[in-house]
Amino acid sequence: MSDIPLNYQTAYRWTGEAEKGEIQIGDLPVLPVGSPHDSDRFCPEHILVVAAEACLANYVLLISSKSGLEIKSYTSTAEGELSKEEKAGYNFKRIVIRPVVTVEEGKEKSADRIVQKAHDLCMVARALKCPVDLEMTIETT
Repeated sequence: MSDIPLNYQTAYRWTGEAEKGEIQIGDLPVLPVGSPHDSDRFCPEHILVVAAEACLANYVLLISSKSGLEIKSYTSTAEGELSKEEKAGYNFKRIVIRPVVTVEEGKEKSADRIVQKAHDLCMVARALKCPVDLEMTIETT
């Protein structure tokens, strides 16, 4: 990992149409963003949920690599539940991440510990106001 502190820079440009915009991060492809009602663009709410999901995955893969546990397969889904509170507006009530981790038979406890540790370390989840819960599945080959 690079020296701390790390710095993350993004750029947003409005397209001139409704809530449609574009996010540029370095030389990566432009990310089209919009409202939750735009079916052809990513919305900030989806980006927030996937940020927590990808952060967990990154930590699981990093920790398992450092601990010598071979991950045979890692997939996940995530769901963010939005609610409206009187006088407070819309807030995420919770985010649920459902990782499915495949490891060699007999390594299930190690995989469970690694996913839990990754969850505890995930910077995105720790930065959120809402709870980020896990519904984990460990499979074996």
